[in-house]
Amino acid sequence: MKLITPLREYARAERIAAFGRHGLLALGCALVLSLFGSSFWQAGTSLEALGKLQLHAERTGRVDSLMIQLVEAENGVRGYLLTRNRAYLEPYLNSLATVTYTLDDIHLDLGKGPENEQILSQLTGLITLRMRILSDEVERGQLVDRSASADGRRYMDEIRKTLGEIKRRARARGQQSFDESIAHVDRTRWVVATLAGGALALLLILFLVLRAQVRLREQIARLLAQENARLEGQVRARTAELSDLASYLTNTRETEKAHLARELHDELGALLTAVRMDVAWIARKLDPAALAPHRERFDRLLRTLDSGIALKRRIIDDLRPPLLQELGLVAALRTLGEEFAKNAGVEVALDLPDADLPLPPQTSLALFRIAQEALTNVRRHAHAQRVELSLQITPECVQLAIGDDGAGFDAAAARGRHGLAGMRHRVQMFAGELAIDSRPGEGTRIRARLPCERVTRAEPAADTAQ
Repeated sequence: MKLITPLREYARAERIAAFGRHGLLALGCALVLSLFGSSFWQAGTSLEALGKLQLHAERTGRVDSLMIQLVEAENGVRGYLLTRNRAYLEPYLNSLATVTYTLDDIHLDLGKGPENEQILSQLTGLITLRMRILSDEVERGQLVDRSASADGRRYMDEIRKTLGEIKRRARARGQQSFDESIAHVDRTRWVVATLAGGALALLLILFLVLRAQVRLREQIARLLAQENARLEGQVRARTAELSDLASYLTNTRETEKAHLARELHDELGALLTAVRMDVAWIARKLDPAALAPHRERFDRLLRTLDSGIALKRRIIDDLRPPLLQELGLVAALRTLGEEFAKNAGVEVALDLPDADLPLPPQTSLALFRIAQEALTNVRRHAHAQRVELSLQITPECVQLAIGDDGAGFDAAAARGRHGLAGMRHRVQMFAGELAIDSRPGEGTRIRARLPCERVTRAEPAADTAQ
């Protein structure tokens, strides 16, 4: 319950944070798109303003160009009349063609409208009159009379005045367009600044949300680590308790087996031996003639008693291997392998040390029981033709290996079998390793590896060793 409440709070906070993140991301995307659109719009507006400024400059240049053309035409005619050199007429002749086109361009620049049409008509008329005076002077080869010259000057003054008005109007239109562009750019600048500020604020909020989420995750990670440590401690403690209980049960079972073996040897063995001795004594005391009709029953009784004594001895050997106590592990394993080969009709290859190993009784008993259980499984399930039994000792460990060429089994699916579980527990009592390598149809190999450090430190159980 201590961990459930923080987890629920974390889940609720995570949902709120996820909703907030999604909202912030959506708002951020909208701000970025708006910022991009505003920047693009501002760039377009600036380019448009530059285009309008360039157009205004071109319009003003055309007005000035028209005035220059008229002045150059007038100066060219004056130079021709004074020097009679027709080279001076070139500006005049060029102006005859260019003035018309320039007037058309100015007409297009002014646009439609009654006022524009009127001023353009006035300009066209004045230019026509002035050009006519110049044409008359060129044809006569001399300056016209004084009144015509005064009219020409008056026409030029009117032309300058009209062109000045046109330039004023063009300048006013250009200034208006420029002011509108400046205002538009200023508005766009504030829009971009606002969007950029919103984006920065959004980034700050997102940073704060992420930092709060990181802190929340660190807190829940600490809670989970503490809970995992507590659970691992409980598991280790419970595992140690179960291991100690299993070790106690194993040792108790071995003690009970030893006690039962002593009882069978002392009590049942004495009774069967006494019965056989009494039967033999009766057979000797009876008259042969009187015993003859019952000889068969006496012999069968003796054989039954011998079988009971042999059965008792075999049970005692299974409960408490006498060779293990008297001759050691190597002799006990060699006898176990030979008897298995004799009784099961299976070839047994032994790879055992020549001399016995200096192992504590408890360790020797554990290895013997593992070999005994493995051979029992071979006899019951493997249907093998050959079995290999080996015992090796190195400075690091003692290793017992039992292999066969039998039917095999799925080692992963057989973890719950009690025989294998008993082997594994016996190995774990000494902090060892049990490896089971088996596949259907490929035989089985079992390796029990006990560290020498734990083996040499193992203390013999007094009840088990007797």
